[in-house]
Amino acid sequence: MQAIESNVAPRTVVVVGATSEVGKEVASVLAAQGHKVRGVARSLGVALDDADALASAFSGADSAYVMIPFDVTAPDLHRFEDEVGERLAAAITHSGMRRVVLLSGLNAHLKKGTSLGAAMMEERLEALGLDELVFLRASFFMENFAKGLGFVQQAASGVFATPFRGDLPMPLIAARDVGQRAAALLGAGRFPAERVVELHGGGHYTFEQATAILGKAIGRQVTYHAVPFADAREGMVANGLSASFADALGETAASFNKGDRWALEAPSVSNTTPTTFESWAHAFARSQSAA
Repeated sequence: MQAIESNVAPRTVVVVGATSEVGKEVASVLAAQGHKVRGVARSLGVALDDADALASAFSGADSAYVMIPFDVTAPDLHRFEDEVGERLAAAITHSGMRRVVLLSGLNAHLKKGTSLGAAMMEERLEALGLDELVFLRASFFMENFAKGLGFVQQAASGVFATPFRGDLPMPLIAARDVGQRAAALLGAGRFPAERVVELHGGGHYTFEQATAILGKAIGRQVTYHAVPFADAREGMVANGLSASFADALGETAASFNKGDRWALEAPSVSNTTPTTFESWAHAFARSQSAA
């Protein structure tokens, strides 16, 4: 791990979602470099619905990594996202900090579905007039297969089903790579001039390809099946997800399925990250075996 550059003073950085996969990586990298990290998470005593605790966490800090978390049980997902964004923006404003990196979605410019919360936060932060601000637009997380999409549970039946088309390539990214890029931006001596930084990930894979790769890694033969959204929605709600979140996910799937342009840039060295889906799948399988 690289230490702080000799010409860069240690920073005090607020990390929102410090117990998430991305947040943990951001906090770990920055702390190892000698920066002071303040984590924001309910388990750390700083909840996103506690304006006073947020104000205290941000007070005196000069930088922040922020994100709008999903609440998959929220009765009104976008209202929840808007309220979190408002509290975070107030804490940033009152702190006087000038450097912020926002985790956003690769398709945030479409302002729909599960990316709408990040898109609203982009607009809110833009209005603050910060000196140094980046929207880190990351592609579809590889970790979604393990958590949000329940691959392992579905694989027991030999079929993995989602409302996403199986034959269209999707850029996939590992949370660890996103965290490392966010940490590099926050700790850099010279901040980039670009407002939007796209991260396409370690490669483009169809859901059919990803299913075969992950199935092989965990030792199962699994077939991918794209299901109508109505069927997927029924299953999500039955498993405890709110109808609001399910509908947002359905809007995202519909956008993908009709070929909306998620990335604004062509793939390049700068927006490609190291972890391929194959290597992530093998690491995931090892973690499952060790559990």
